[in-house]
Amino acid sequence: MLAAAVCVASALAACGHSALSPEPWMTTPIDGSVGPGGGEMMYAKSPYIEDTTSGFHAIQIFDEDKNNFITVPEAASSGNRYGAVWGNRTATAIPWQARNPGLSPLLYTPFDTDSPDLGHGLPWWKATHPDWILYECDRTTIAYVSGLPEVPLDFANPAVAAYQSATLGTYAAVNDYNGLAADVVDLNNNTGSPVRGRGGCGVWENNHTVWVQRFSGQSTDPRWDAALIAWARALSSSLHKSFASPLALAVNTSPASYAGPVNGNGGDPNVRALFNNVDVVLDEAGFSIWGNYVGDTEFNNVVRWSEYLQSQSKAFLVADDWNLQKSVPTVHEVDYSLATYLMGKEQASAVYIGKNDMYGSQNYYHQYNASIGQACAPMYGGPNDPHFHGERVYLRVFSGGLAIVNVDQHKQFLVKLPKQQYTNIEGGTVRSPVTIGPNTGFVLLSPGGCS
Repeated sequence: MLAAAVCVASALAACGHSALSPEPWMTTPIDGSVGPGGGEMMYAKSPYIEDTTSGFHAIQIFDEDKNNFITVPEAASSGNRYGAVWGNRTATAIPWQARNPGLSPLLYTPFDTDSPDLGHGLPWWKATHPDWILYECDRTTIAYVSGLPEVPLDFANPAVAAYQSATLGTYAAVNDYNGLAADVVDLNNNTGSPVRGRGGCGVWENNHTVWVQRFSGQSTDPRWDAALIAWARALSSSLHKSFASPLALAVNTSPASYAGPVNGNGGDPNVRALFNNVDVVLDEAGFSIWGNYVGDTEFNNVVRWSEYLQSQSKAFLVADDWNLQKSVPTVHEVDYSLATYLMGKEQASAVYIGKNDMYGSQNYYHQYNASIGQACAPMYGGPNDPHFHGERVYLRVFSGGLAIVNVDQHKQFLVKLPKQQYTNIEGGTVRSPVTIGPNTGFVLLSPGGCS
């Protein structure tokens, strides 16, 4: 578990960061006490995740991975901790829901390869569907996805989505999963070697006599984008219509680099089209960006996409993977993850905080039990807030407290808070104004935050 040391106090800079801004500290605090009026927008609930309106909600990533393993009794006793399990074993789908019927077990598969559990080897594919095997543009090299041994499939072919629905969807329905967890979903070609212009390119048809080019082989390719969106539309439609209980299509993709909608309008058209055809999005980069920390533009993109999805009764799962860090997430990193997650959390959003080598084991933090309540209004602050002066500091008021985050990579700021005194999530006292260092988030508790 986490160290007991409390890093948040009005006289301290960012916990775990020694390189502060060379500029003097601000002597006049940012006025963070004035937030937006009008109350919080209430969205319709998602059918694919529990109601996350109040408090923190966690997700579990895998229940078996490498040397990590969660037993069936452990799953049965721990389901009340989580809103979803991304990639659980068959034997645990029902146990995970024993103490939480609203938990969503999701069957794992890469989106553009065969399934690692229910699929087939290359000889089977060559004998059965050779025209589905995706090759690089040299027409000889099979375009394997980096790090994955499964056969890459031509997802531009509608038959592939039908195959995934018939095999994976049927297996999920029979074994009490709530949907499919499709990994490595990317609006850039991620097959073969696209950085060298040798990404997945085409297929051989008619007994290996006719070459059909699907993509350019380059990383950025409009044909790839169009095929991905069409694949999501076809598979989600089939998962919704082919089974007694509709199954969810959940995809792992990060929208941080793509412009997000503003008040539901605009945003990158390809991301928007993809998200309109899925039910759940897992953002594995999250706000941690694997330990690099999110910048201001990317932070706002993620928050806006999170809000957009939830406004459509879809779910947004934040996975803050601190994989570049040598140790398990520190108190500073956990607090940052929780504060950033709260900025876009509505009725259908949950969070994972950990590292790749923690996948498949439980890492449930005591901070998740804090009584933060529900949001009183949307996030405010940042360079466009008239009460600020360009500072990259954001706040959000909750019925049980306040989330505040500084996404500036270099500068610390002094901030006047809505209340004079709070208790931070580790139990220490915090008084206004508070100094918040670069790449830092605080979750501060105090009842009656909406009044």
